[in-house]
Amino acid sequence: MAKDGNLGCSVCSRVKSLGPDEVSAGIRLKLANEWTTTAIQPYGNTRDKMLTSLRKKIHSHSDSDSHKSALKVMSKANSDTLKKTIVEQQRSHVSCTTKVFRTIYYIAKHNRPYLDHTHLVQLQELNGIDMGRMLHSNVVAADICEHISQQMRRKLISAIIAAGLPISVLIDESTSLSHKSCLIVYIRCSVDDSVGPVTVFLDLLELSSLSAESIVDSLLSCLNSHGLTQSFLQDHWLGLATDGASVMLGRKAGVFVTLKAKYNQLIGWHCLNHRLELSVHDAVKLCTEVNPFKIFMDKLYTLYSVSPKNRRYLEECAADVGGELLKIGKVLDVRWVASSYRAVKAVWVSYSSLYGHFTSASEDVRLDSKERAQFNGLAKKLASVQFLLNLALMLDALEELKDLSEALQADDITVYRAVRMIGRQIEVFEYRKSQGGTAYSAAENAIAESSFHGVGLVHTSRGGGTVAINRAQFYQALADSMQSRLLPEAEQPIVQAIQTVLPGTWAASLPPEYGEPQLKELCSKFGVPYSSALKQQYREYKQSKGCDMGGAVMKRFVFAVDTLPVSTAACERGFSRMNVICSALRTRLRFIVAYVCRHGRSTNEQL
Repeated sequence: MAKDGNLGCSVCSRVKSLGPDEVSAGIRLKLANEWTTTAIQPYGNTRDKMLTSLRKKIHSHSDSDSHKSALKVMSKANSDTLKKTIVEQQRSHVSCTTKVFRTIYYIAKHNRPYLDHTHLVQLQELNGIDMGRMLHSNVVAADICEHISQQMRRKLISAIIAAGLPISVLIDESTSLSHKSCLIVYIRCSVDDSVGPVTVFLDLLELSSLSAESIVDSLLSCLNSHGLTQSFLQDHWLGLATDGASVMLGRKAGVFVTLKAKYNQLIGWHCLNHRLELSVHDAVKLCTEVNPFKIFMDKLYTLYSVSPKNRRYLEECAADVGGELLKIGKVLDVRWVASSYRAVKAVWVSYSSLYGHFTSASEDVRLDSKERAQFNGLAKKLASVQFLLNLALMLDALEELKDLSEALQADDITVYRAVRMIGRQIEVFEYRKSQGGTAYSAAENAIAESSFHGVGLVHTSRGGGTVAINRAQFYQALADSMQSRLLPEAEQPIVQAIQTVLPGTWAASLPPEYGEPQLKELCSKFGVPYSSALKQQYREYKQSKGCDMGGAVMKRFVFAVDTLPVSTAACERGFSRMNVICSALRTRLRFIVAYVCRHGRSTNEQL
């Protein structure tokens, strides 16, 4: 009711004032101006007649379609339909963006090219999935992949800083397919009190120079750019693991020496896997009888790797004798001992097939006399007693070395566990001097029967000049070289302190204060505060024989000790992944960084 006595509808008036966006498109409104402008007037001469006419008009208006439509509009306006519609649109947009991000994450995780992104989006749309209308190009996929890697690194560094535990850095240098020197950087750290240290990828840097100064500058710039400040590194940088290159471990101006001058608490560690390879090469140099065996294996590799015809003939011979055929590779070269073991095992398994191919090729009239003589000489060497003994000896030794190398590559390997495994392996080699391994015993039995896998064996006088390797000398050389390379005197103090504090060498009964002086020493080395709480929890740890940590303080100490890196196998795996990703068309390091970062924690896959 207006002040002048006229009548109107407040609902219709309110709806009339709404904008077109606030009115539902599904409702058509046709409102009378009289009701929206309070222009309804009564008729009649008396009060009763005027009231009766107004009641009649109000009743008629309330039952009208226009008033009911106005009520619906007001109800929807009060329920924030527009706001809910916008929220729903945003939710749909976020859902589509999430699906796109997951698709790009899959591409990076499985080392697929960015060009696959468009086709994967089309495939999902054919399957009825709403992928939106944007972010479907390969260029956007590259940018999103880089964005994901940056966010993952930022989250990782924040967790490292919040944990406040020591960190170690693993670095290695290599050359990409674009002939650019690059430095790969991994971090070993603990980011949770319930999980031990893990090794995670941080960055891949392009080096302008291979000098130690350039590597140090690039490494420190990388760490600082990712949020690891100088003050944090001064307090928490524990170890640096590298290979044995002179630029890394040079005594006068190597990378470690340069960093040690800036960070006094830094502990340098030469990768145990690289040291194991060096110890094997040292043993081979001491045993000159290994050289003819290596030359013969290299001859087999070149014979079948460059000639598809010879490979095909070998497969036919293997099918004739029903033997298994494995790929023959190089032995005792720059590769890991696992590859040497696979090459020797291939010859051991394919022994009869190889001999069959050599003998048939030596009588093949389609070959010239020089080639027939070559195959005849190979057959004689293969069938000699000395070669079979050498083959069995190398198979047994390389199997042990392969198992040790793979164990040292594990992500959860620690210093004291590695030292225990190395010590046990040295004891095995000492024992093998008098007692051969499984393959060596099988070879001796075959020699007694003058036949191995159906191949007749010949003795020294007809063995083609092959010399048997002195078993005791070879195993002793392996034991000595492993002792000097993997357990050097310079590392004994810290290794013995760790073994004293942590279980593994504990006797059945220990003195009350056993290991506490070493505990204080390690706390100063590993940047962990020594306190009465740590001392009490260490005593509980000893009482439980290492089964119960005793408390959070002792757990943090153990995690700090386990942070010291043992191997740089993670860096080698990173370079292997780089070579898979990198191609003649994709050689930019920034894209490789985004790919490798997707994998985060390193796995225990074999090199």
